[in-house]
Amino acid sequence: MNRIESSFSIALLMVSMSAGLAAQNPTPQQNDAERLRIELAERARQETEQRDWETKIFPIKYVDPNELRVVLSMFRANIGNSGGSLRVLSVRAPKEIMPAIEDAIKRLDVPSLIKSAELTVYVLMASDRPDAATSSNIPTTLQPVVNQLKSVLSYKGFQLLDTLFARASDQRNVNLTGFLAIAGSTSPTNYELKGQFRIDDRNEKAPILQIRNMQFVFRAPVENQGSQALSISTDVDIPRGQQVVVGKTTFGDKAFILVMTAKFD
Repeated sequence: MNRIESSFSIALLMVSMSAGLAAQNPTPQQNDAERLRIELAERARQETEQRDWETKIFPIKYVDPNELRVVLSMFRANIGNSGGSLRVLSVRAPKEIMPAIEDAIKRLDVPSLIKSAELTVYVLMASDRPDAATSSNIPTTLQPVVNQLKSVLSYKGFQLLDTLFARASDQRNVNLTGFLAIAGSTSPTNYELKGQFRIDDRNEKAPILQIRNMQFVFRAPVENQGSQALSISTDVDIPRGQQVVVGKTTFGDKAFILVMTAKFD
């Protein structure tokens, strides 16, 4: 009997240890079940919490609905943007918070005081040739920027290839095309600059011209090989009275640099 009892005790101990190991190392199915349980519990909690929330639809007249939605994300609310040409926000929030959201929308969705802006774009070419500086025609207003570029870049000479102008109103697309005459090239190089104007005049003393999805694309000539596509792509913010170095792209021993400035009506 002692042997039987001893064997039975060992079997019980092994079963207990196996159960303990199983509890410490749950199977993938157990992990999935636990995650599902947590998700369902959280969903039920949210549904209970939002049972007394109210929903309102707000037409947006002047600003970008998606940008406004991002600003309103500071509130404890569910905010949706219809997208497309239907400029509305759907807001579901607690009743005590909804008045604050409505007031924020009224304050932010206002017409721009500045109706349009003029963009000036300088296309510079930098090279290791010091005589390029003497043969260039850098405007006096642009010289401080060129001096600054000389101090931070290794190039010795800077040449102004072209000056572009564009005028557009808020939330309008701009598209400029033209040709660049590059030294050493037997034919002019075509380029295209495009983007969308945004005018931020919340600070009346220093309005900002924003160019969203700005792209400057051109094809640089390659000897005996045709040409190579080069581009500068970025979002740009240009405060009034400032010249902004937007970006550069390199090609061999040369660099092409964009500098922008803006005037406001």
